[in-house]
Amino acid sequence: MFRKTIFKKLFLSFSVVIIIYTSIILFVTISQEYSQNRLEINKLNEMFLERESNIIDYRLDVSLNVVKLLSQQDVIAEFLKENQFNYSIYSKLFNELTGNHFSNDQLGFNLAVLKDYGTDVTSSDGYFLFKDYMKFIHMDENFTELEAFMDSKGNNDLQCYDAKDKLVIVNKIYYQQEKQYLYFFIVWEKKDLLTSNLPDTNSILAIVNKSALASTTIKGENVLASFLPVKKTHENQIVYRSVNQYNGYQKRSNAIPTIHYLYITNVHTGIGLPIHTLKSIGVILFVLLLLGFVLTTTLSRKSYSPIEEIIKNIKSGEEKNSSDSYIKNELDYIISKIHTINKTNQNLVQLQQSSLVDLQENFLKNIIYENYDKQNMERRLKLLQLDPFCQGGILVIISMQGISEWESNLSEGNILTLRKKVLALFNEKETNQKFISFPIDYKHFCLFFAEKNQHLILDVLHRMIGRIEQELGVEIVFTLSQAFSSLIELPKIFKTSFQLMEQKYSFIDTKSLCSNHISLSSGKDYSYSVETESILINFMQKRELKYAKKLINEIVETNFREESMDIYNIYDFRNALINTIKRILNKCNLSFSDFLKDNKALFFHLNSTDIEILKNTFIDIFNELMLLLEEKHSIKLSTVENVLRYIQENYTSDLSLGEVADHFQLSESYVSKLIKDHLKSSFKNYVNQLKVEKSKILLESGKYMVSEVGEMVGCKNVNTFIRIFKQHEGITPGKYVINKMAKT
Repeated sequence: MFRKTIFKKLFLSFSVVIIIYTSIILFVTISQEYSQNRLEINKLNEMFLERESNIIDYRLDVSLNVVKLLSQQDVIAEFLKENQFNYSIYSKLFNELTGNHFSNDQLGFNLAVLKDYGTDVTSSDGYFLFKDYMKFIHMDENFTELEAFMDSKGNNDLQCYDAKDKLVIVNKIYYQQEKQYLYFFIVWEKKDLLTSNLPDTNSILAIVNKSALASTTIKGENVLASFLPVKKTHENQIVYRSVNQYNGYQKRSNAIPTIHYLYITNVHTGIGLPIHTLKSIGVILFVLLLLGFVLTTTLSRKSYSPIEEIIKNIKSGEEKNSSDSYIKNELDYIISKIHTINKTNQNLVQLQQSSLVDLQENFLKNIIYENYDKQNMERRLKLLQLDPFCQGGILVIISMQGISEWESNLSEGNILTLRKKVLALFNEKETNQKFISFPIDYKHFCLFFAEKNQHLILDVLHRMIGRIEQELGVEIVFTLSQAFSSLIELPKIFKTSFQLMEQKYSFIDTKSLCSNHISLSSGKDYSYSVETESILINFMQKRELKYAKKLINEIVETNFREESMDIYNIYDFRNALINTIKRILNKCNLSFSDFLKDNKALFFHLNSTDIEILKNTFIDIFNELMLLLEEKHSIKLSTVENVLRYIQENYTSDLSLGEVADHFQLSESYVSKLIKDHLKSSFKNYVNQLKVEKSKILLESGKYMVSEVGEMVGCKNVNTFIRIFKQHEGITPGKYVINKMAKT
């Protein structure tokens, strides 16, 4: 009866009204807003292309200006006149090429010079035979085109070439006095020239001429090819084209007129209704719901008999009151029961999910530590919903370096819980490559991916690290294992990855460590043992800076000696000291990245091979490190002194740990830890000790009774005061007074 009357009428009524009104709303809204929205998106895309093209043009202009300045140097004239190999001239030329090497590396390009096709090449990377250098910069496939360009008669020409992961610009300059050409090669890394931070992940930014020279993705080659060849445009003009479901925006380079920049997006990207339209729809939908409520009420009254029949079936056998009140109460009862059932079901689902995650973690930990039953593994995989991981995948170990400032008020257990939730939230909402994560401790987490493509995993990890570092404020390093094909290999993979994590100190700025990394070797011709490093770290941790400074001076003076240090030992010993700096910062929960940024000028000098410069630089760096540790200790000591002073001034007012924490806007756990570290005593014991010391003075004066003294030191109950006094002095207050009187 319910299905034939009320349900059918309500369903049909709501359906007809909502479909009619919604269709009208959508038709009017979409027709009015689509064209305006499309124009706004086109404008944003043009602005993006304009901005990125200006950035790339600036970088290209810088490299061309470097070539122009270089071409006017005296050493170039000497190089052109010299017909035979002259080491002095080649050495001068190499010095000119590398003179601004740090700036070139920062911008991402390198330079090379040669006289003619096939001749020897002098570059900022060293000296090369022609073919060797072409292979070095991946120009193997462009020999024919390059030879034709170099043999052409044009003066001061530019030509761009696609060389795999590099973009090569050849600048041909004619020297009138020597009647000879000189060829300058500008080699750009594409990743340094093109931004990877596109407004849309499916869009493409490319540099093209007749063909594609460089692009932000290799997956969109077919899409890119459909927009080639590009049309000739005027300066600063942006041309719009649409091919299939893609829109293309093209602009000519102001730096090299023969190339264009091309930005391609999906036609449907960014199309959506504006906020004001959504608000209008919301108002109309509210009216629809109101009309639906009126309609439902009317139909419910007409179909009262079926409802009464349902209630009789539910509450059969119970004594009934008047029909009106009974129906009202029973409907409330039914609704409350439904809500109760829904809430119970939700709690059960959450409990099941939480339990499943814990069981999955325990199962994988047992496998890692080789504590599992191989025979029951397959059955447990199905029960724990781990079927996608039975064929192996890739294991990642994340190391969260140190504790952020706002995490310092939390216990290690709370830090672990917080970081687990952040990883779980990212896994749930931010990636299609799902993984299982479980902690080793609050600093280290294992991530198990079923995906075996390292490039896909690296993309996920880089996005994850950016998000976590932003939210938690900690530095992250991670190791990435090779793909493996069975869970049986998991213990071995885990050990290898964790050992690789221990080598993170061998790399100054590396956040991603893969199994193909080669750890830096320890030199054998210098004296810096593990024991010496441990003593130095211990001095720094305990802030025994006098001894630390003396030991550092001894280490650098003993080892940085010209007669015993070749270039390889210099590099090895330099890296060993950098490792020590990172370990000291990690032990003190400080960020190496922040320290590196604050002392960038000092670390730059570590690129030198001059022993005196390295010796003085390391002494300066360790001095800066000592100042940082002393500053951190002073801040903590100042906080402790203020907390203790506040307790001493307010302990008689029944002071609690929460009140102290609120006064200084700190957490209770952090205040408790400060007191325990400084006094080797708990907060409660320290407050009681102050009460007892004060009460002894009052009792010895002979002016007050025990109950009065207890109330004066903040104990409202005299029995509580007697118990506290006896705990600290071993006798009751009354006995204490008697003993004092007997002595006098």
